[in-house]
Amino acid sequence: MSEDVPIYRTSVAAITARNPTGIVLTQEQRDDSERSSYWYNAIVYGLQYYIAGRFATAHRFIPVSANILHHAVELLLKACLAYEDPLHTIRKYGHRDSYGHDIVRLWNEFKARQKKPVPTEFDSVIVGLAAFESIRYPEMLVRKGARISIGIFENNPPLVDDSNIPEKRYDLVLPEIDRLVGLLFDASGANPEAFLPEFTDDKQSMVYYEMIRRKLFDRSTAF
Repeated sequence: MSEDVPIYRTSVAAITARNPTGIVLTQEQRDDSERSSYWYNAIVYGLQYYIAGRFATAHRFIPVSANILHHAVELLLKACLAYEDPLHTIRKYGHRDSYGHDIVRLWNEFKARQKKPVPTEFDSVIVGLAAFESIRYPEMLVRKGARISIGIFENNPPLVDDSNIPEKRYDLVLPEIDRLVGLLFDASGANPEAFLPEFTDDKQSMVYYEMIRRKLFDRSTAF
């Protein structure tokens, strides 16, 4: 950029309590700021959903844990796409005629943009997570039933495959989701040192959780 072209301009009329410097950003700068902010927050949201989903899985919160992990993957996929997409495209991510909450569509677009082939093992993970969208609310589960398995170990034994049982199967394995999230975090362009300390240093969070765990429904948990 030429030195005689200012990166911003000031205006006396723009000086307010909220903007004491009077700096006025160009439209291009505002758009770039919004685009960068979306990318950053999509990563933060995705990581928070991921940690919350793992915690919910440990507590056997089924199927809610799977739906939370679905949000994690959705947001991290959108962060990966937002790293390159223009703002007008990013603003449409949530629309039904774009991606909405369709992680299969997001995943296919993500794979198409990668320079190296993405391991095929994650295709089934995406399909498995997407299936839980149909039982995000209880109506469908109540009407048609479900057989749900969310394994916390790699060699978790699957549900017995009995063709005489009509309910649809919903299966996930947490370590596979861990690897998927790791792949997406790396692909998002995020700096681990900037994002991960909040999520990996959980000593203080566990102390706080132990404090609030003693009460539930505004009463002692010893009931």
